[in-house]
Amino acid sequence: MRSSTLGESGIGPIEWLFNRGPWQVGGGGSLVDATGWDAREGYDVETAPSMRMVVPLDDLDRARWINLTGASGHAFNPHYTDQTDLWAAGETLPWRFTADAVGKAGEDVLVLTPGS
Repeated sequence: MRSSTLGESGIGPIEWLFNRGPWQVGGGGSLVDATGWDAREGYDVETAPSMRMVVPLDDLDRARWINLTGASGHAFNPHYTDQTDLWAAGETLPWRFTADAVGKAGEDVLVLTPGS
């Protein structure tokens, strides 16, 4: 995974920090899982969808999604690429919608109440 901002800076340590991988992925330009490459340069994937999402409109709590990178955009955070292995394997994560489903799926609940 190459960061399009700092990952092509020409500064080795910066590129090492922001670029991760490689991950083996398939796909093609005319598929649902669209990936792209430049045949003049080889067949290494150069472009890919940043996320995938499936939302059944009859039951929003069955929605699923995955992010190409991770839950954090900070390179030093352990969540910088915590979803990439799942993304490369074609897997998705649940995306709960209703308050009841979110409450049941949550680990902790923080309730804010206005002060008097």
